[in-house]
Amino acid sequence: MNLQLKKMSDDIDYLAQQLLTESGVLPTDYYNSSFSDMQAALTAKPREERPVDAGAFARSLM
Repeated sequence: MNLQLKKMSDDIDYLAQQLLTESGVLPTDYYNSSFSDMQAALTAKPREERPVDAGAFARSLM
């Protein structure tokens, strides 16, 4: 999967996690009852805690 698409997917999962755990949104309302999508959302991490692309990290040091 393209790195940018992976980041977007992770952002969506993290948003879903926040909605499910903090805002009281029901899984059926957000995911139409998909258990695997809900699991991805509940294990999602914020951007600061995700692995960083080695090239991007090296460029950030310059």
